[in-house]
Amino acid sequence: MNILVIDDDVMMLTAITQKLKEKQYVVCTTTDAAEALKILGEDKIDLVICDIVMPGVSGLTFLSMLKNFYFSKVPLILISSYAQDKVLKDAYNMGANYFISKPIDYDLLLQKVQELTKTIPINH
Repeated sequence: MNILVIDDDVMMLTAITQKLKEKQYVVCTTTDAAEALKILGEDKIDLVICDIVMPGVSGLTFLSMLKNFYFSKVPLILISSYAQDKVLKDAYNMGANYFISKPIDYDLLLQKVQELTKTIPINH
């Protein structure tokens, strides 16, 4: 399973990548939405994990582009420390599959990744 993680916080990217790789997922990362769209166009991506608050194109704008124009079948998990009800409602209305607030509960994240990719985690 190939997972794309988008976050402008490199430490967050590193932490998420490490947790996913421990479960044998293949992980691509980027810090911006424009690069993410390029990756989606070039590689087979099974799931996207995206921060909401990023410079340039926000996670919600990226979600809109993803669902409306590009890759509507690719599941998406949004992450953010910005968890206002209106933002969450908008995200779900736009097609987000899940929202996970920061600081991230990695057990929950891995559970949602497993559900959306229909994989069985590899325990070490």
